[in-house]
Amino acid sequence: MGGIKVNEGSDRIVRHCTSKVTLAIWGVVAVCMSFQFGCKSGPTEPEFKNPREYTWDATVLSAEGNAQTQLFSIWGSNPQDVYASGFCMAGGQKGALFHYDGKGWAAVKLPSADYNWLMRVTGFASNDVWVAGARLFSNPLLDSAAILHFNGAVWNQLLPSSMGARRLQSAWGSSRENVLMGSVDGKVIQFDRGSWRVETMYPGLSINDFEGDATRTFAIGNTWKGTRNDSDVFLMRTQSTWEIVSAQIISQQLSQPLFGSNALYSPAPGIHYSCGYVGVFQLVGDRWVKVFSPIASLNGMGGSSSTNMLVVGWRDSGPTVYQWDGTVWDEIKLPVGLVPSDVSLCDVWMTGKEAFIVGNNGSTTYVLHGR
Repeated sequence: MGGIKVNEGSDRIVRHCTSKVTLAIWGVVAVCMSFQFGCKSGPTEPEFKNPREYTWDATVLSAEGNAQTQLFSIWGSNPQDVYASGFCMAGGQKGALFHYDGKGWAAVKLPSADYNWLMRVTGFASNDVWVAGARLFSNPLLDSAAILHFNGAVWNQLLPSSMGARRLQSAWGSSRENVLMGSVDGKVIQFDRGSWRVETMYPGLSINDFEGDATRTFAIGNTWKGTRNDSDVFLMRTQSTWEIVSAQIISQQLSQPLFGSNALYSPAPGIHYSCGYVGVFQLVGDRWVKVFSPIASLNGMGGSSSTNMLVVGWRDSGPTVYQWDGTVWDEIKLPVGLVPSDVSLCDVWMTGKEAFIVGNNGSTTYVLHGR
């Protein structure tokens, strides 16, 4: 789940993927085989297709009457049930959520019109979908956290008003009974076996992503105060306490990055990756080791197994996609002209046979579908 990615006042190479945004609007399966018996059975459809052999198409998503639509996050329970979230603008900001049913994309009718910056969508099944973001008030510095949940029939707002967190940037869960959301003001809201709790992870930290396993939970974030000491931070919680494991000055990360600060991804228990401005890193013990170094800003990761992963982003020549096949990282060549060259790819969700990638150029959102 992963996760975006522009920061206020920043000229960083990350463009338009704002699940990493800190304040307001900024610059811009494991493989299996099926055996059928019987003399009349036809050929079975393969459960895996190499992404390097995909045929790609692209869809423009725009809310009706809105001049600007930026979607940053994408997740699906299956290729006929995929969601993309973000925001749109027309005389004001509004949260935007779209759904793909296998035939086409359509805007989702939300329970309220005052949602803003729906930063992350994730879930566990078609009847268990979570969206994290904010509710809009007249003063953007007074926005508050919003959590939406779909039970298969209706969307409901779940967040108790007493939690007191600002806009939520991230959402991840180890199970249906353990879901975490991180805010732009360093708070973690946790849905734990039917109960809600809130804690302050680190004051002033914008929490960009979570991941974890049975014993540990990881988080990345950044502190943006407009100073030379602004930092990207990697944290870990083993039981009930969050601890800073590593931190890097943002101004130094292009030359000496310690970890990827844009997204976390775990394709299998005990295997953890991060991606960022100059590469992909793998966690070995409590230390990040760079395993891939393209000249690109990498914004999101996803996969169907530990030997079939995609990482997406942007570089000077345009949007970029790379695949890990268990042996080597290799670029996937997208069709020329599929999307404009200024589109930054923000997030990816995939199965063993298909992939959905969402990106935008600051005004228009594109969803790439490979199969």
